[in-house]
Amino acid sequence: MKIENAIKKLNKEGFTVTEANGFYSAKKSGCKKLVEFHRNGRSDEATCIGYRRENHHSDSMTDYCATFFCDSLARAIKLALA
Repeated sequence: MKIENAIKKLNKEGFTVTEANGFYSAKKSGCKKLVEFHRNGRSDEATCIGYRRENHHSDSMTDYCATFFCDSLARAIKLALA
């Protein structure tokens, strides 16, 4: 999925999208989960689409990954809003 289409879809669902160095995070007011994805290299494609709880963070020292990865952005949005 193209990044611009992903951002439009998230905005349509009421999410606010922020970007930092090719890493995108989307939060919806009143929702405790975030939708996240990365830019795929230098292309304009989104990759590693997933969601996580707002207060959970991955920890490389303990091999803990807080993100649940999804096959599509629609699935990540659905699970984040559940």
